[in-house]
Amino acid sequence: MKVYNSLTFKKEEFKTITPQEVKMYVCGITAYDSAHLGHLKSAISFDIIHRYLKFKGFKVNIVKNYTDIDDKIINRSNELGIDFKELSEKYIGEYEEFMEIINVEKETRNPRATEVIPFIINFIKELIKKGHAYERNGSVYFSVKSFPKYKTIFQNIKLEDLEDEEEDYLEDQDTIGEDKIDPRDFALWKKMKEGEPYWESPWGKGRPGWHIECSAMVLQYLGDTIDIHGGGQDLKFPHHRNEIAQSESYTGKPFANYFIHNGFVNVDNEKMSKSLGNFFLVSDLLKQYDPMVIRFFLISSHYRSSINYSLENLKQAEKNYNKLINIIKKINDLTTVSKSSKEFKKLISQIDKAASNIIKAMDDDFDTPVAIAEIMSLIRELNKAILEQKVEITEEFKDRFFKFIENIDLIFGFFPTLKKELKSGVMGTTDEKDKLVKDLIEIISAIRTQLRKRNIYDLSDKIREKLRELGINIEDPKI
Repeated sequence: MKVYNSLTFKKEEFKTITPQEVKMYVCGITAYDSAHLGHLKSAISFDIIHRYLKFKGFKVNIVKNYTDIDDKIINRSNELGIDFKELSEKYIGEYEEFMEIINVEKETRNPRATEVIPFIINFIKELIKKGHAYERNGSVYFSVKSFPKYKTIFQNIKLEDLEDEEEDYLEDQDTIGEDKIDPRDFALWKKMKEGEPYWESPWGKGRPGWHIECSAMVLQYLGDTIDIHGGGQDLKFPHHRNEIAQSESYTGKPFANYFIHNGFVNVDNEKMSKSLGNFFLVSDLLKQYDPMVIRFFLISSHYRSSINYSLENLKQAEKNYNKLINIIKKINDLTTVSKSSKEFKKLISQIDKAASNIIKAMDDDFDTPVAIAEIMSLIRELNKAILEQKVEITEEFKDRFFKFIENIDLIFGFFPTLKKELKSGVMGTTDEKDKLVKDLIEIISAIRTQLRKRNIYDLSDKIREKLRELGINIEDPKI
């Protein structure tokens, strides 16, 4: 299995630190507003990776954080006149509801940044001790100059290829801004401003910077070196670069062996943004579309690619998803025969080939567009053979087909209610469907009895006539 590593700009054979175990961290939301389609793209991208690693037999320890204290949260809570914790918990709760609706599997752990404040303080103290950080007027900054390979992170250059340069530090630090020695340095701890939430620290009242929050959660919950660190492409600079610099300065070890970044969402070929007015909230989308159609749409593009949101593209995804659902229902309802045929054996071969090609695609950096194309190609062939050419199928075929469906569901999470539907009788066996029909007739009969008791004979008679048209005769008992 190969994955594209943002650290090396190439696909690499995936090798874990511990055989058949994966330690994975994904940057989650900053909880100051409702989640938008871009958040959904990221969540589903890493859900697919999570699912496929499990499908391949890996034990996955996956942590996705919530940033519950930062400038955006403080500013928004001040605007609304509510406590920052109340604000962040509101949007965390909303986000988790969306994840359940869209069928994103639960991570191993979802820590809040505020849960690791003691760890962050010790982290910063150690960086100061090692000469990688310094305190100025109650704030603490990471010294970028102390980490020589800083410029090479996510850049296709080597340390030895950099020009040998000496930084010219200005004596008058006010001309640089804040209290930083170097304008590239970034805050590890921010001195409290009037009215802001704070924690006590060796440097006075304050709160952590954004970058160190994620590093602390990685180190505390997963260890010094992890297999995969994930997040959106927009987090490469400066967030992930700064994470690497401060974490490796602290541990002296590689921070993550693979960095995986998902692409953006464009709207009608323009990047989604509030300023352009093309901003789509998850809450609004879920009112208009089946959650699984949205999921199918987002998976239809590669996780590293940007996807173009348009009504036309979403409608096409809906059309394809419905084709998939319909063929599953139709095959489930088909009567089987005991003897197989040459055409039948060809169908079995097509299922096996599709399954093999899907694994091959997913092994190549989780190539979902190719995998989805294989699924839809198989669906077209099965539809043509079984429903148009009337090729008869056996129970063996049904077993093989539904095992295929079960496996693609494990990987893609398309059918969260499929098992329930199969058991309910909607897509079940003949006996189950007969029971369902009997139960429905009993309900209708009970309703007609109540109508007749209330002297609403016209409607009661109309229901009876409609049932007779369907070949169902109901005798009215005396009331």
